[in-house]
Amino acid sequence: MATVKTELNYSGHVPDTLVAAFVRTSCSIEHSEPLKKRLKLSLAPQSLRKLNGILKTEIPLGYIPLARCYIGLNFAHFRSAERLLHSPEYVSHLPVVVQTATAPFVHSDTTVNDDKSGNFQLKLLAVAGQEVIFSDRITDRKLIDAIDGGLIGSLPCADRFFKSAPSVCYQATLHRLPDGKSFRLEIAILWKDSTDILDARSLSRTTSRVFSRYVLRQSDGSLMKHPAHTQEASWSPRDFYENVHVPPDTPTGSAEIKCALTECQLFPFQRRTVRWLLQREGVKLCPDGQVIPTELDSNSDLPASFIRITDADGKCCYASHLLMIVTTDISAQRTVLRGGILAEEMGLGKTVEMISLMCLHRRELLSETQCPSPTGGLRPSRATLIITPPAILDQWKEEILLHAPSLRVFHYEGINRHHEIPESGLVDMVADHDVVLTTYNVLAREIHFSGNAPQRNLRHEKRFEPRKTPLVQIHWWRVCLDEAQMVESGVSNAAKVARLIPRQLAWAVTGTPIRKDITDLLGLLLFLRYDPFCGSIWNRLCRSFRPVLARITQTIALRNSKDRIRGELRIPPQKRFVITIPFNAVEEQHYRQLYEEMCEECGLDISGAPIHEYWNPNDSSVIERMRSWLARLRQTCLHPNRGRGFTAGTNGPLRSVQEVLEVMIDENDVRIHAQERERLLLRMRRGQLLENAMRKREALELWRTCFERASAIVNDCRGRLQTEIERLRVSNLGADQESASNELATNDDSEDSDKSNRIGTYRQRLRAALEIQHMGVFFMGNAYYQIKSDLKLTDPESDEFKSLEQQEEEAYATAKSIRKEILKDVSKKVGNHMRIIREMLRNKQYVAIPEMKPHIYNTGVEARRVLEKFEDFCEAMNKHAAQYDEWRQTMVHLLSQSLIDQEDESELQGNEYEKSTKHQDEMYVYMEALRAMFADRHDCLTGQRNVLIAHEVKGGVAQAQKGEGPSPELFLNLMNMRSRMKPDPQLGSLRGIISELRSLTTSLEWQATEGSTRARAEMEITSLVLKNASAMAAEHSKVISSLEREVEMFRDTMNYRLEYYRQLQQISDTVAPFDEESVGKPLDEATFEAKLTQENVVDGRISALRAKHRYLIHIRDEPSVDESTRICVICQSGFEIGVLTVCGHRYCQHCLGIWWRQHRTCPTCKRRLKANDFHQITYKPREYVVQEEKAPTKAMSERPSSTNSIYHDIGSSTLNEIKNIDLNSSFGTKIDTLARHILWLREHDPGAKSVVFSQYKNFLEILASALSRFKIGFSSVDSKDGIQNFKSDPALECFLLHARAHSSGLNLICATNVIFCEPLVNTAIELQAIARVHRIGQHRPTTVWMYLVSNTVEESIYDLSVSRRLAHIMQKEERQEDRPSEFPVNGAHGIASTTLTETAIDAANSLEIQDAPLSKMMASGPLGGELVQKDDLWRCLFRKTNSTHMDAAGEVARFLRGEAAEQRS
Repeated sequence: MATVKTELNYSGHVPDTLVAAFVRTSCSIEHSEPLKKRLKLSLAPQSLRKLNGILKTEIPLGYIPLARCYIGLNFAHFRSAERLLHSPEYVSHLPVVVQTATAPFVHSDTTVNDDKSGNFQLKLLAVAGQEVIFSDRITDRKLIDAIDGGLIGSLPCADRFFKSAPSVCYQATLHRLPDGKSFRLEIAILWKDSTDILDARSLSRTTSRVFSRYVLRQSDGSLMKHPAHTQEASWSPRDFYENVHVPPDTPTGSAEIKCALTECQLFPFQRRTVRWLLQREGVKLCPDGQVIPTELDSNSDLPASFIRITDADGKCCYASHLLMIVTTDISAQRTVLRGGILAEEMGLGKTVEMISLMCLHRRELLSETQCPSPTGGLRPSRATLIITPPAILDQWKEEILLHAPSLRVFHYEGINRHHEIPESGLVDMVADHDVVLTTYNVLAREIHFSGNAPQRNLRHEKRFEPRKTPLVQIHWWRVCLDEAQMVESGVSNAAKVARLIPRQLAWAVTGTPIRKDITDLLGLLLFLRYDPFCGSIWNRLCRSFRPVLARITQTIALRNSKDRIRGELRIPPQKRFVITIPFNAVEEQHYRQLYEEMCEECGLDISGAPIHEYWNPNDSSVIERMRSWLARLRQTCLHPNRGRGFTAGTNGPLRSVQEVLEVMIDENDVRIHAQERERLLLRMRRGQLLENAMRKREALELWRTCFERASAIVNDCRGRLQTEIERLRVSNLGADQESASNELATNDDSEDSDKSNRIGTYRQRLRAALEIQHMGVFFMGNAYYQIKSDLKLTDPESDEFKSLEQQEEEAYATAKSIRKEILKDVSKKVGNHMRIIREMLRNKQYVAIPEMKPHIYNTGVEARRVLEKFEDFCEAMNKHAAQYDEWRQTMVHLLSQSLIDQEDESELQGNEYEKSTKHQDEMYVYMEALRAMFADRHDCLTGQRNVLIAHEVKGGVAQAQKGEGPSPELFLNLMNMRSRMKPDPQLGSLRGIISELRSLTTSLEWQATEGSTRARAEMEITSLVLKNASAMAAEHSKVISSLEREVEMFRDTMNYRLEYYRQLQQISDTVAPFDEESVGKPLDEATFEAKLTQENVVDGRISALRAKHRYLIHIRDEPSVDESTRICVICQSGFEIGVLTVCGHRYCQHCLGIWWRQHRTCPTCKRRLKANDFHQITYKPREYVVQEEKAPTKAMSERPSSTNSIYHDIGSSTLNEIKNIDLNSSFGTKIDTLARHILWLREHDPGAKSVVFSQYKNFLEILASALSRFKIGFSSVDSKDGIQNFKSDPALECFLLHARAHSSGLNLICATNVIFCEPLVNTAIELQAIARVHRIGQHRPTTVWMYLVSNTVEESIYDLSVSRRLAHIMQKEERQEDRPSEFPVNGAHGIASTTLTETAIDAANSLEIQDAPLSKMMASGPLGGELVQKDDLWRCLFRKTNSTHMDAAGEVARFLRGEAAEQRS
């Protein structure tokens, strides 16, 4: 680097401070005396010159001078004594500290220039005492440019620093020239010569400025090799794929490879890849098949991120802006990564390439005498360890056996699977193979056996050594991670163990190394141990050094794509067909209903336009609603039951289409009844408003109409309930008569449960209708009473009065009978319990508690204490029983009281629940007292304390003491009484007393045998008492069980009574007065009109629902409708789109529209029709459409066309054959067509296998149930040994694969068909599934079938996906126009146009994968499918709606028929 020199001339004398500094420094060093007293320890300043020593250039050892600046200080005179010039005390050079400041200082008279602009103050301080020895304001422009005052002033000084040695500093030395009047200040910027990486987080701004100015020279731009781009976004997947290494197609690279261990023929691109793999492992392949090591050239390219520079002394050194390193030796950074990332596109034979590498480059194991082991005491092995997902482990076994059968393969299943083998034996057994296979699951489990356990102190030191997995005890020759994207995070247990495995070579094999962005690469670099780039500088590398990252990627990663090597592949062609199928009528109606609900919930009309002005498309709630509705509509296209709700699982029975239709009819009936109820409630409220305004007769008429309509609804609900009960009875009778076993018993159980649920639903409907009927008749009774009681309206002596009185009684009687029917169930339950209670009260049939009689006639000497205790216990228990019996009598009286509204003379007053509250509170308190007394008695008999009862009593007492809870005063009194009546705990329990008597009897018996007469007499007494106590315990044990059942019956009765009153109060609330403050006031017209408006809105909903009901019935009965009914009676012509009226007649849509505008009636039955009494129907021919995928040509792209222009129709004979296959049941259009398709393949292509793919795992479970019904063999990725069974069992025709399965790398070339159940927005997911079949090793033509439902979101999604692929194809063609074509269409090589077609499609597929962030494609949650981005939601939901156009000819014909109808009307 450049050295700056400048001179400063002064006209005055040399400052005395400057002269004295040279003398004082020398004297202070020589005459300093040792300290007399030990000072407090403190940090002393340090100097690099003393710590490290210096070079000849006076630079401290271990530091590089980045820049030097020489400043000459020339003075005119020297005032000091001449003897100092030659005095040994006057040194020649002096270390100084430099201080700079931009603020002006008062300068000396010796200053040369007084200009105050663009200057800075320079101060020189002595290192030892920090005295200022020289100060001046510098104005020399050259010197100001050379010395950045702020930069120098913020750097530490090399001769005065504290703590650790600085990485960047300056060194200032002041030299005295021989004449004594001149001095030279030398300032050097120093950088530590080290390969240690500076932590970017701890780097100061000054350090960065030093590097930029003196290393990168950003001031003149001469060294801008690695600029930082701090604001650029991180890499996308495409950026990564555009920078990977692609081996050039050369004759040498593509030459044949000779290897005796392999039995496969590699493609040319695979040979180039294998040679690159060998090169990355440090060897090269000779023409004879031998591999020889390659020598590392020390003069080769610099390590990534390094540049070559020269320091201030002209010496060569190296710098890295990324690592913030300046060093003279980069040998430590020249470490070569042995391995890398094999990122071949899916289906290009990564497995075969790795097998070839294993066969070509094998480890030579020498004895320790020949070559000392470099493995650090580990067991060296020639084996390659392959870590793979469980799904493709068997595939590795098959591929190795096929292509390299001489290799010895071992499947390692974990240390716990080999616990019977000694640790050393297991290590030897594993290491002696050529290939060891294991899975990521095994690695995750080995985390506890892979590392050194934390050190413990001696007290807790383990007495045994834990076992270690052989994975970390063997020095492997090569470790290969297959589907390495599974460790992309680097934090999983499997990733941690993979990094610990000792190895010589390491490979990460994956077709999708980048799934989200470039940060996914970190996990792979951690596994490869690619230091330092996988360490602390990773974020800095990705954020600011993209050129370095590109070089790293190009060095360690290789990728071939199908579009690049299409000419070298010999994979059979693949056809792609899109089958568009229509909904059946049931599915179409269900889909349309959900679509309308979606529009309403999202605030959009049917075309996708906002309904409200404030609708915000960026609102997160709106986006989530649209996303969830899109998923629901997509699931509806698969099966109508899937779209009924996200919580619908697959545990229930698989519904056929007809069953789904019945459910839809039932749900529509529920909605009709709900709307009818709401309309009647609104009408009754209007009647109450009229009643309050004293317009009683008008109110009576409203209520009478409500009662009549409610009565009709009740009769209908009652009839449906009886029909369903009879149907269930007949069904159960048939089931009882059938003795054959049913293999689908679980489904039958579910269906029986479903029928029971339907009966419960009908009962609920009947109850709701009865409540409305009760309201109507009760309000009618009130109206009769009010009219007859109003002298202005009725004469008490008139016949009208008597008639009203009779009608009032009949209305109230009817209301009471309705209440009884509503309360029938609960009344029956409480009646049964009360009947038992009353019978108990009448016959005194309580559980009798026997009196406890101890039968003690004498006590004796030793037995006295125990016998008296037993006597006291019996007395206390008898008192306790008496109190229990008293409270039980009270409880029985309370429970036996009649219920309100059960007596004939009682009427509903509206406060029934409140009237029973006091009675219920007393009942609750006595119930709690009885339970507590029972618990006490049980405790005294058995000695077992009931903790729950004690806790409840404690809480109740605390609540009652606060005046809360039911009858707090009574509760406290009873609990106090209970505490007094409870036997003293000192008496113990009956079981304890019996135990004491037994011990006493044994002791007396021993004494009696010794000849004691007293003991013998007492033994006879205690034996009799023990016998009596034992009999007493047995008797009371039975009694206590009966008492428990009695208490439970009391509690159940109380609960049923409470439930009865609760339901009665609910009924009472429905007939409560409305707005009592308005009684007697004029009618509130505003409220009345609002109720009327709401009623009209509800009436419109009811009309629409009834029209829909008629349409659903029409769908159910449509197969029996002949063609003549599809003729419009108005225009006498057939129609495809028509209208079904609520009365069941069909017409042309346009004809009926003209008729209704003039007549407002049905043309056939003349029934009055409202605007909502119509439902649209369609008789469009339901045809299947198949299109074959073709690459676009320029002619296609130049003319305007839809995105489907790359497809053209093919013959429909095959479709007709598929459609005509009979099935024994129907589960929806898509499932039925899939089943027919597979059955057709079975007939026309025997032995063909198919992969059926769906993004929804739960739908595949539904499909599996349907395939079982259709007797179609299948396997799945989630079933045990499903992959192997599919490959080996010819009876399995289908393999069910979902998007969440870890299927990357899965080889299913045994299949020739890929069937997609639905289109996908993210084509990369689709390509992942196709690559399981269309890959190297496939020898038969393959076919991809895509199913989609017409006029649904599936068509919109498909169009969106096609448009993206079109864009990629056209983009690829535009790139090829700029360079000569690799494959001439009609050249000498004779490449057919179909090759170009496949190339174009493969190019689009490659670009799609490169653009796709795979980790962001799937939504979270067990039911989530692919994640549709915000910008695509609207296009998926509404694009097809806006692109629908009617045929012009049909419009003309429709217009003419409409004209004819208008003339006839």
